Amino acid sequence: MKNQTLKHDMWSLFSDLKSGYTLATVPRRVMASLPISVEVAQFGEFEADLRSRELRRNQLSVRLPDQSFEVLAMLLEHPGELVKREDIRNRLWPAETFVDFDHGLNNAVNRLREALGDSAETPRFIETLPRRGYRFVASVKQRNGDQTKAHAVEERVPARRLALLWFAIPIAAIVLAIVLTTFNFRGWRDALLGRTSYQQIRSIAVLPLVNLSSDTEQEYVVDGMTDELITNLAKVGSLRVISRTSAMHYRNAHKSATEIGKELGVDALVEGTFLRSGDNVRITAQLIHAPTDRHLWAEEYNRRLRDVLALQSDVARDIAHSIHIRLTPQEQARLSGARPMNPEVEDLYWKGSYFLDRATTADYKRAKDYFDQARQKDPLSARAWAGLADSYHRLGVWGDYEAFPKAKESAIKALDLDDSLAQPHMVLGVVAYFYEWDVPAAYGHYRRALELNPNYAWGHALYALTLAHTRQFDAAIQEMETTREVDPFSIGTNSLAWHVYFCARQYDQAAQVIRDVLEMDPSFAVAHWRLSVTWEQKGEYLKAIDEQRQAGLLTEQDPKIVERNASLLRTAYSAGGPRGYWHRRLALQLADWKPLSQYDTATIAGLYMRLGDKENALRWLEKGYELRDPFLIFWLPVAPEFDALHSDPRFQSLLHRLGLPPQG
Repeated sequence: MKNQTLKHDMWSLFSDLKSGYTLATVPRRVMASLPISVEVAQFGEFEADLRSRELRRNQLSVRLPDQSFEVLAMLLEHPGELVKREDIRNRLWPAETFVDFDHGLNNAVNRLREALGDSAETPRFIETLPRRGYRFVASVKQRNGDQTKAHAVEERVPARRLALLWFAIPIAAIVLAIVLTTFNFRGWRDALLGRTSYQQIRSIAVLPLVNLSSDTEQEYVVDGMTDELITNLAKVGSLRVISRTSAMHYRNAHKSATEIGKELGVDALVEGTFLRSGDNVRITAQLIHAPTDRHLWAEEYNRRLRDVLALQSDVARDIAHSIHIRLTPQEQARLSGARPMNPEVEDLYWKGSYFLDRATTADYKRAKDYFDQARQKDPLSARAWAGLADSYHRLGVWGDYEAFPKAKESAIKALDLDDSLAQPHMVLGVVAYFYEWDVPAAYGHYRRALELNPNYAWGHALYALTLAHTRQFDAAIQEMETTREVDPFSIGTNSLAWHVYFCARQYDQAAQVIRDVLEMDPSFAVAHWRLSVTWEQKGEYLKAIDEQRQAGLLTEQDPKIVERNASLLRTAYSAGGPRGYWHRRLALQLADWKPLSQYDTATIAGLYMRLGDKENALRWLEKGYELRDPFLIFWLPVAPEFDALHSDPRFQSLLHRLGLPPQG
């Protein structure tokens, strides 16, 4: 306990030295009643005139927003005392005023701290009492007419520490000098000097912009604005930028910047507001150092709506400059290519993007319709063509085989209009791999997409998937870990992570990943199916049956059929063990398969392999090749049930025809 107290005293000494306090300036506690009103208050190098609403530093005027000054006035009227959050609210926002109080107050206090050069972590002037309010902790001289009263807060260096200070100052000065000139472990030097190390800002998250418009229909636009800013920042290769899906997780979240920063693993946050009035738009943005909750930069932008895309590029450039990131010529070019937008077209684009972020076939169809309307209204909108391509590719993956050529056509059209877009290259990578069975071309498109947008979560995820299915497991896992860093709360990309770990035969990790997905969304049917495959591989057949049943119910299959199939599988397993289970699984799969359907041939071949029937397995694999089943190239090189076929020349021939390397 004594060591802990000594440590606290020494740290307080460092804080006092940093703040300019010496033994000669250690304040004594002055007992004085507060005046009814205060005209002028002096503290440190500042003077606040509460009549003219001016703040001066060494006789020079300091710009301070009205609400921030009002907070300062309340604190200066009651130095050393707790000023409750509720009292500030009553003074700044009357009861009939509708406002996001937490956001407004935090913003006002942060602006005030920024003007004073103060820090929430090591406060010189304003101390935060969590969930209660604030307290002014520096000495204040109050003038009211000709009367002057000095008010000192509780001693910054208590009497019990004075003896310690006399002999500790020389030692502390030496240690402090060494720290300041030599080390900066975890930013200690910068914290002592009251500044943020810009070199530490290497990861960032853009929180959903707050819609200040009275029209709730503007939410699509606000989400679009957030997405635009994320997309532009993501083009900066030296920044790790959290994706839109995970950023939207914090809409209306009542968490501090420090909490959000820890959860996302980022150094800084961007927050802001959006207000539209007719054809005019006002966006405010501010950059916050997440570990200290300190504001680093803030700006307000006013533009016409048609120029809002260029505005977002300006914001991204300003943020990069504010943290001393030097943009490459290529990055400068990517952030300067925004053309004026047609608001009606962009509204359709943003609605399409909203549904594209979801995970059902119905949502992808709605997204396709919105993007199609957008490109019809503006055939020169590369973004509309890119969104349309992405919608078609997802429909192709989910069963509409004829959508793949349309996806390729739309992606090529998008790149003809704007070859700096990453999204069309990602789509072309999927089409090349799944539909055209051109593995080298797929690699090329994925790499180009990630060159254009190093923070493109879907690009990383699909590249990882292709690496895994060509048995480059270490590279695939590394790529997927990057994906999860930039998109930790995405159901889609985290679900794809299951494939990577499953292909690498890391079944426990695969099970954990997909359980995490189900915690985020228990209604995601595909996750239940993937978990069932994992349980099968681990020999947990009853658990596999339960997950298959859940997946069937969530995909709106006939509940009676779902329950019947689950019952048949349980009975088969009870009577015949694993072999009985696989026999029944095969019978159910064959009953559902339709002639001339290219899907599920690899699944059926795998079930035959579970039963040791190599000839029928190879027959179904050849059928899949003839029908161009896209999942043939997906599962053939990695599914554990096909391991026993690796020595068969017919299997190796099939791999060669698919453009895949031989399996040993």
